[in-house]
Amino acid sequence: MLPSLSKDEIQALVSSLRISVAVEPAMKLYTLLDNTTAPRFANCRLQLPCIAFRVTAVKRSRPQDQETNLSYEVKTDGVHDLLITTEEKLIPSSRAIATRQTFLLVRPWDRYLLELPDSGLSVEDLSAPEVPREHELVDSESHSRSSRLIDRLRQPFAFFGSLSRSSGNRGSADPESHLRALRLIVRLGQPFHAFLLAQQRGGEYKRIATDRTIIAQVKDIASLRTTDVRTVEIL
Repeated sequence: MLPSLSKDEIQALVSSLRISVAVEPAMKLYTLLDNTTAPRFANCRLQLPCIAFRVTAVKRSRPQDQETNLSYEVKTDGVHDLLITTEEKLIPSSRAIATRQTFLLVRPWDRYLLELPDSGLSVEDLSAPEVPREHELVDSESHSRSSRLIDRLRQPFAFFGSLSRSSGNRGSADPESHLRALRLIVRLGQPFHAFLLAQQRGGEYKRIATDRTIIAQVKDIASLRTTDVRTVEIL
């Protein structure tokens, strides 16, 4: 488990960010991540929302004592250099471009970093029937309140995204929203568990199995304003 920051440490880092980091980019990143869909399986592939960092160099490290595992120095845009040990043979980036593999270092997205508020829904809301209006008596043209709520619960990301958009329509973001966005930046600047992915011919990615968990950290918090948020398909 990675160490977590205390509330006082987060507050101190947020105070420093309010001087060095513009709020608008932080708010845009927060909204972008808020609108990210949930992970799902489709066509025998995992569709994983993530923050992606492009791997710029893969270099074979010095020979290790183990004969089965190989060590590689991995450099990425925006993340500190890493040393990764794996049983798989990776194509170094110094080879001819025709045989070069494309790699991504990704941070699987965790929506709880957004500090989303409670939806306010309860079991009673799901079970209590709503008295229908006269024009809602036709089943083909309407749904009960409980079924609508269940549909929303099945799509939590879309539901919370609609909440944030509806709150934004009432005017400019409140100070607490600004602070929440800055707290997100602080958390994104902390060490995180990462996956190394290798792109396949069909455009999908394959996860490279490593002997230890990959723990990465961004070099500069300010670089998060250009964060690459995407959904990748993993075989």
